[in-house]
Amino acid sequence: MTRYPLPYGDDKIEIEVADRNFLYYANPVTVGAIPDPQAVIEDAFNNPFGSKRLEVMVSPRQKIAVMLDDITRPTPKRLLLDCVLERLAKAGVPDGNISIIAALGTHRQVTETEIDAHYGRDLLNRYSFVNIDYKDQSRFVDLGKSANGTPIEVYREVVESDFKIAIGNVVPHIASGWGGGGKMIQPGVCSERTTEVTHLMACTIQNVLDVCGTTDNPCRKEIETIAGRVGLDFIVNTVLDERKNPLGVFCGHYIEAHRAAVRLAGQVLRPAIPRRADIVIASANPADIDFWQGCKPYIFAHFGVRDGGIIIFVIRAVERLCGNAPEHEKTMREYTTKSLDEIKAGIDSGEITDIVGANVPMFVAAVKHRASTICVSDGLTDMDARDLGFERAADVETALAMAYKRLGNNATVGIIPFCGETLVREASVNAV
Repeated sequence: MTRYPLPYGDDKIEIEVADRNFLYYANPVTVGAIPDPQAVIEDAFNNPFGSKRLEVMVSPRQKIAVMLDDITRPTPKRLLLDCVLERLAKAGVPDGNISIIAALGTHRQVTETEIDAHYGRDLLNRYSFVNIDYKDQSRFVDLGKSANGTPIEVYREVVESDFKIAIGNVVPHIASGWGGGGKMIQPGVCSERTTEVTHLMACTIQNVLDVCGTTDNPCRKEIETIAGRVGLDFIVNTVLDERKNPLGVFCGHYIEAHRAAVRLAGQVLRPAIPRRADIVIASANPADIDFWQGCKPYIFAHFGVRDGGIIIFVIRAVERLCGNAPEHEKTMREYTTKSLDEIKAGIDSGEITDIVGANVPMFVAAVKHRASTICVSDGLTDMDARDLGFERAADVETALAMAYKRLGNNATVGIIPFCGETLVREASVNAV
């Protein structure tokens, strides 16, 4: 027997697996010694992809919008924000011309405590801070439609800015293939109507398992079309290791810099496994605040388990089912156990009006037939697990015993400790 560490929220537990059952432990790939973060960041700002340096591109008279991702993402927000603000100061941009915008999409607004933790009260005493409220339709400006008919409605403070900067992190994503890039515009600062269309694309045009880890997919293309229409001028994207240390920082054009980040992320976050296991123990960390975020690691776990296998899904879920996006909880509870056809029919008939909230049920419906799921969580209640269609176990050991009972004592076991950002691949499949 060998014990393996598994992150659980901010803690770590150990699980014991017999050597005869063990198949893989899929940590993100180490790409060498972690460089000095400050040096990496400075080099990235000095050598942007597809653009001039930030301080050369802006002028003191411009209004600047600096967008940052929501608190469920591990982006080192303050570290990168300080570097952006330093470059803007170097260009002579006064503090009063700079707005810091929490690009939250359809997540709830950031709390005062979270503002202190993720952005810093000292900065917000100097700069304007915009806490996106996607339900306040009066705050959005209508920019028409894309060629695909997507309504482009964007937060007024972003539209009225002269120069737009986005700070984010690049990890695999179930709707757009990879995070980062233009996602800070859509869904970050767009209305619910805009987000409904792009996310519905991701759920209906292409299977989610074909989207993850790609940049050539309909949702990503539409996101980048919208970002171009809005005028995203400069991005700062990170690739992090499992301890949230920057391995690479990529600045510049919202497509060219993003693709450079994806190339590194593909090396780090797509570890090879010998084959898919009978049983996968997947920790949702770091996308484990609730199942609204936990849907991503749940989908990613399917890349590591064989058809007909069992996923042991380990998620702390301090905000339970949908605490970080509470507007969608009713839809999730009602439809996550439905079939994909039933959900689509509900949307077509108008029975489902919360289209964004239907995304998670649709993603789950697209893959749940492949493997059964046993959930281990302090945060999720029996009702939450039932509404997800999951069984529950008190701990990983109990869940593993349940899985062996069904699949046999010789069943192989794979472990994905950071499944929230890890997209395993069989050794025969190339990384990005």
